Amino acid sequence: MVEFLKNNKNLQIKTDSGWSTFDGLIKKGKQTTFTVRTKSKIIKTTADHLFFTEGLVRLQASKLNKDHKIIINHGLEQVVSVEKNNEKEFVYDILKVEKGNRFFANDMLVSNCEFLIYDETLISSIRLIEMEGKDPIWNQGQVRWYHKPRPKYTYMVALDPSLGSGGDYSAIQVFELPTFKQMAEWHHNTTPANQQIRILQSITKYIYDTMKEQDSQATPSIFYSMENNTLGEAALNRVMDIGEENIMGSFLSEPIRKGHRRKFRRGFNTTAKHKIDACTKFKELVENNKMEINSKALISELKNFVASGVSFKGKPGEHDDLVSAALLMTRMMKVLADFDPKIFEQWTNRTSEWTAPMPIFANLGI
Repeated sequence: MVEFLKNNKNLQIKTDSGWSTFDGLIKKGKQTTFTVRTKSKIIKTTADHLFFTEGLVRLQASKLNKDHKIIINHGLEQVVSVEKNNEKEFVYDILKVEKGNRFFANDMLVSNCEFLIYDETLISSIRLIEMEGKDPIWNQGQVRWYHKPRPKYTYMVALDPSLGSGGDYSAIQVFELPTFKQMAEWHHNTTPANQQIRILQSITKYIYDTMKEQDSQATPSIFYSMENNTLGEAALNRVMDIGEENIMGSFLSEPIRKGHRRKFRRGFNTTAKHKIDACTKFKELVENNKMEINSKALISELKNFVASGVSFKGKPGEHDDLVSAALLMTRMMKVLADFDPKIFEQWTNRTSEWTAPMPIFANLGI
C-alpha cells in the first residue's frame, strides 16, 4: 500500500548545489533491498536506486560493482561491495527535489529521477507506482494475452494504425466488458497496414473460437474499430479489401451527432476534444481501480504520457501508441455504454471527480 507523507514542516534536503525543498515522502511498503558499501559509507536501497558515478553518470544499485567509483559528499569513493539482503524492508521515495533532482542520502549522491518528475502525468504518480503489470499467459505470435476470453462477456479490439515504416508503432488493445479487463495487446513498427488488419482479424477469430469452445451455444459479442485520421485511411481500405464479413465481430464507429455536417466515415475521428474526453474517462477508470491494466509496456508508456498544452502526449523521444489504442478503446466503450445497461452502470458509476495529475517520481528506496 502506497502512502504519501507530505513535507508540512518545509524540511530541506542536501544536494550537490545546496539545500533544496521537496514535497514529501512516499512510503511504499516492504521490498527487496541491496546494501551498497564504499570505504566510508553504507546505504540500504532498492535495486533500481540511482547512484552517480564519475562524470555524473547514473547507475542502478544492482548494476554497481567494485570497478565503479561513486560520488559522495566530499569527492569519489570506490565501491567495496553490493549485496542483496535476504529480508524485505520498508522503503521510501523522496518526491520532487527542486534543485537538479539530485540529493545526498547517507552522504552518497543519488537521484529520484527514474522518469521526468516535473511533468504532469495523466495518471496520478501514486497510482502509477502501484501499477506493476504482469507477464502474459501466452503469446499468439506477437500478441500478448493476459486472460482467456469467456462466454457471456463483450470484447473490444481497438487498432491505432501506423505506416509500418519503422517510425511510429501501430498498436492494438483488447479489453473485456463489463469487467474493463485488459485481455491482450500488440504493437510493432514495421508491420504494413494490410498485415495490421490481418492481426486484428486473427485476434477476433481467436476470441470467437475460444468462446465457442467453451459454450457452443454462445453468441460471441465482439466489436472492433480503429482511428480513421490520416494513417487510418489505409487501414480502412484494407478492411474493405478483406471484407467485413471475414472479420469476426462488428465494426464499431462513432455515431453521427445531431448537427454534424461532415461526411460519415467508418471508425473514430480523433480531435483535441475527443482526446481530452477520452483521457478524462480513462484516468477515472484507472485511478478508481475500475480498469485492470496488465501490460508492463502500457504502464511504462503511461509514465511518460504527460501534459502538453491542454492535452496529453508522450514526452519527446517516447512512444505513446499503446496509450492511444487504450484511449480509442475508451471511446468505443462509451459508445457501447449508451446501448448496454450493464456497461452503462459501470461506466456512469463515478466515485471521484477529475483531479489534476501529480508530478511523477521515481522508484527509489532509501
